[in-house]
Amino acid sequence: MKVIGIDIGTTSVSSVVIDSEGCTQVASKTLPNDTAIVSEKTWIRQQNADRILEKCFSLVKEYKEKWPDIQRIGITGQMHGMLYVDKEGRAVSPLTTWEDERGNQLQENGKSYVQELKEMTGYPMATGFGLTTHFYNLKNGLVPAGAACIVSIMDYIALRLCGKARPLMHASNAASFGLYHLAGKDFDREACKKAGIDPSILPETTSEEQFVGTMDDGTEVMIPIGDNQAGIMGLVQDDKDIVINIGTSSQISMIADSVPEGNDLECRPYVRGKYLLLGAGLCGGTSFAMLNGFLRSVVEGSGNEVSKDDMFQVMTKAAWEAYEGGADLKVDTKFRGTRSNPAMRGSVTNISMTNLTLGGLVLGFYKGVLGELHEAYQKMEPLPDDARLLLCGNALRNNDLLRRLCGEMFGRGTVLSEQREETATGAARLALMG
Repeated sequence: MKVIGIDIGTTSVSSVVIDSEGCTQVASKTLPNDTAIVSEKTWIRQQNADRILEKCFSLVKEYKEKWPDIQRIGITGQMHGMLYVDKEGRAVSPLTTWEDERGNQLQENGKSYVQELKEMTGYPMATGFGLTTHFYNLKNGLVPAGAACIVSIMDYIALRLCGKARPLMHASNAASFGLYHLAGKDFDREACKKAGIDPSILPETTSEEQFVGTMDDGTEVMIPIGDNQAGIMGLVQDDKDIVINIGTSSQISMIADSVPEGNDLECRPYVRGKYLLLGAGLCGGTSFAMLNGFLRSVVEGSGNEVSKDDMFQVMTKAAWEAYEGGADLKVDTKFRGTRSNPAMRGSVTNISMTNLTLGGLVLGFYKGVLGELHEAYQKMEPLPDDARLLLCGNALRNNDLLRRLCGEMFGRGTVLSEQREETATGAARLALMG
């Protein structure tokens, strides 16, 4: 038997085919997620949900034509974002992604929508969370006519693959919308009412892993889970593994048996009744790309040109030289703030007359991104002595200096994951478990 795993990312739609014998990967394919909808309001981030659906359908069709023994599909994707569906389960709005900033906009009372939602419910909310987006839309008359339910993009794909009308949402996705009660394993519907949100717009939720339906040909579709959870599932060999992922954003995660008390780390539902403790940076690899763009603009200002790839090579070489020379420039990479304080901004400090160099700046960016994760890591201690530090994500996979700094800062042996497309693989493995 073979299984398809699909990961609907912010910039790409990745997929794998897994053979149940040995859980080996027999194929993979990635399509660009070029579905962004441009808005005059630069803080709006939306994508065309039905174009994403077309990409997923094309991948499934291609794989099933080549491997008729495909019997199951696992789906994951970008968390927090939401779209509206009607009573037939069809999209009546674009996907508003996790990067959307409408929750941080100020109202006439001087409060942001996030701030007001926090005060009304007592829950830690952030812009980009599904229910923050819905709260904004409610207050501004932007809920589309015919909207019957809010769903994640992966739940939408599952709905349409199965031809179902009403979604069943896994706890990992539901919690990413906000106003979710971990102990109660469901949305806090009373808290929703306090914010003027009619709970009937919410999908049914479950903390169980189960198939949500079948395609016309009998292929079973597993309930979608969040990409953070799927990525961990595709990577870890032991529940003691600590995972550091640096891609567009950055995350450090570890599996826990229960919700810890007196710990301000983010705690998310995982699978098999377990939880993930998580620390995240909102920039991660994006900050390296930002610096790359800045440096290229300086070069262009002098009448020359350099490609993005060539500039990354220059940056890496300069950072190694600065590392070997003991550079001490300090960079705080919270350029997008944090979930709890979106107004926070980054900085460059400890500048002297001699250390403001290209290499020192790049090295400072590397250490800054890792430093955000290390703050969360310290809150996870004590940890087992034999817990591995598992490294993944393109930024770590392609940068040996970043990997070395990781080992030095965290004081543990590191293992670079050889698993490619770990998130899609995790979705496929969950489907195999079913």
